[in-house]
Amino acid sequence: MTKRGAIKIALGMLFVAVIAGIYFSPLRDHLSRVRIRSDVDVLRALWYGPVALIAAYAAGCVFALPASIFIIIAGVVWGWKFGALYAMCGAMIGASLSYFVGRFLGEGLLAKFGRAGRAVESQVASAGFKTMLVVRLIPGPPFAVWNYGAGVAKVKFRDYFFGTLLGTLPAHLIFAYCADALFNGTMTEGAALKRLAIVAALILAMIFLPNLLKRKIRA
Repeated sequence: MTKRGAIKIALGMLFVAVIAGIYFSPLRDHLSRVRIRSDVDVLRALWYGPVALIAAYAAGCVFALPASIFIIIAGVVWGWKFGALYAMCGAMIGASLSYFVGRFLGEGLLAKFGRAGRAVESQVASAGFKTMLVVRLIPGPPFAVWNYGAGVAKVKFRDYFFGTLLGTLPAHLIFAYCADALFNGTMTEGAALKRLAIVAALILAMIFLPNLLKRKIRA
């Protein structure tokens, strides 16, 4: 076994160990909605709270933690505007790190699948941005799956970065807005109905926009 291969195996085992440690340790308790509520006041009082959230979200992307948890926390603590901004910063840092980790660990993986692997590489090379934009807009596999998958498939980083940025922005805005609307402050009946209508419109847009975009791209 080469030194590079040994590093890949060791790095892969480290990721598995960290993920298992998070999900089977007391840290998992902090991912529940109850603990999110109790941690909100603490985060609001910390001057470095945004930096901590960005760093935690970035690390969560690398170790495949649910992205929605961090977006909801950001929306609850800092409101939907700054919450979405901080969450997007963490998401893009984490997505970039995951991409390069996937590219390193998955080096030469597609070549082992022969013609099918070469077809995938050709597809992502010719339509990397469009492919990333569509898959990011469509709800489906977890955020981390596409991060590592893009690295393995050798999507151009520029296409990957901007496809991820534009494709995940609507979801971050929707989750942050919903969290802010549901958890923060007291609202009159009219204001509550207005926010409910906005949330419903955003969710419908999130459902129908990807299909419309796919049709445009195919055309």
